[in-house]
Amino acid sequence: MTMDLTLLKTQRKSFRTSFTVCAKKIDDELLKEAPELTQLSILKSQISDKFARLETCQAEITNLILKTEDAEQAYEEDFLSAEKYREYYIELCSQIEQLYLKDSSTKDFSERRKFKLPKIELKKFDGDARNYLSFWSQFRKIHEDSSIPNEDKFQYLLQAVVPKSKAARVVASFPATADNYQKAISQLQERFGRNDLLVQIYVRDLLSMVMKNAATGRSKTDLPALYDELEAKIRALESLGRTQEK
Repeated sequence: MTMDLTLLKTQRKSFRTSFTVCAKKIDDELLKEAPELTQLSILKSQISDKFARLETCQAEITNLILKTEDAEQAYEEDFLSAEKYREYYIELCSQIEQLYLKDSSTKDFSERRKFKLPKIELKKFDGDARNYLSFWSQFRKIHEDSSIPNEDKFQYLLQAVVPKSKAARVVASFPATADNYQKAISQLQERFGRNDLLVQIYVRDLLSMVMKNAATGRSKTDLPALYDELEAKIRALESLGRTQEK
């Protein structure tokens, strides 16, 4: 058993030397201003193979150590020695992976910047509750952006309402300050964006369309247009959590 353990430790020494040489190459590449990812990929494959062989040898050594009389102390010392190589291996792989992620993010950003998206204009709200959902779906991006101060959000809100409309009068009733921004938003939602109010409006519109269709007769009705209008109202109800079944 002693001879087997000695031979395994000799073999492990060679594996550790090979591992350390490869690890040094990776460290040198990582220290470069612009590390070569292709070279790092090759080195990572090499060191993974070397570490796997080292771990196999280490497992055999551990099994033999545990069978000796002074197993506890010998095992602890050997384990701590082996753990340094494990930690070193994990650290190197992690650094290489971080470079891969950084390179991937840079490429993705570069691809996105190859074309310029058209500027999105703020949809102006006129105070018609039917238009509130489309207005709010856009403006909420500003509302929920924590990097924008409330006083600036108030200015965006003033720009997002049709001048002299009912919505504009509600917003203008509050002095344009940071403290009043949330009050103005709450008042807009209370006046035009309550779910119960919107449901009533859309249901009433649906009934009105059905009654109008029944009165005029299908022969005089543009069925595709009627279908599109019905679909629009139903989708609006679904966005409020009210499905056709309800």
